[in-house]
This record gives sequence, C-alpha cells and structure tokens, in this order.
Amino acid sequence: MLELVVDVLVAVVLTTVEVVALVLAFFAIGITAWADDKSGRGVTPRLKRITRAVAVVSLVLPLACAYGLFLLHLPIAATAQCLLVVAVPFLRPILTAVNRLREGVTRRWGGRRRR
Repeated sequence: MLELVVDVLVAVVLTTVEVVALVLAFFAIGITAWADDKSGRGVTPRLKRITRAVAVVSLVLPLACAYGLFLLHLPIAATAQCLLVVAVPFLRPILTAVNRLREGVTRRWGGRRRR
C-alpha cells in the first residue's frame, strides 16, 4: 500500500513540476516574441532555436524520467511521464489557436477605437 501511495505522489509531483516549467518556458518565449515584434525585427533565429530547444527538452526529459522511474519500479509515475510525452505535441497547436484568437479580439477592439 505504501508503495502505491509513493508511486502516485511521485507521479503527481513530477508531472506538476514539468508542466509548470513548460508553461513558464512558453511564457518566456512569448514575452520575447512580443518584445521582438514591438521592435519590428520579427521572429529572430535565436528565438527559433530557443523554441526548438524547449520542444526537444520537453520530449526528452519526460522520456528519461519515465525510464528511470521504470527502473525504480514506479509504474504509475513512469506511465504519467509517458502520457506527458504524448500530450506535449498537442500543446503547440492549442497555444497557437489561443494566440490567434487573442490577436483577433485585439484587432477588433483596436479597429473600434480608431473609428
């Protein structure tokens, strides 16, 4: 029973930490992109490299954690990490859709103010 509680607790803590880190990384990238867009430079090659690095790390780190947790005989935590790897590719289209929706609302409000 104690093994099951420890397994679930490790799964919850690791998944929460990784999701928060991923959201903070995308937030930092978004702030950088917004600042670059305000200056008129557009998306820089450096920003593209950072985005790719975050994408690779967000896939490799949970896989490495899953393997280590499997070796430690924590199957629930290992499965949670594998599910995180499966969910990450769907995060970018969701963030893109939210950003487009936000830009559309901003354009509509900006157009009303100019009139």
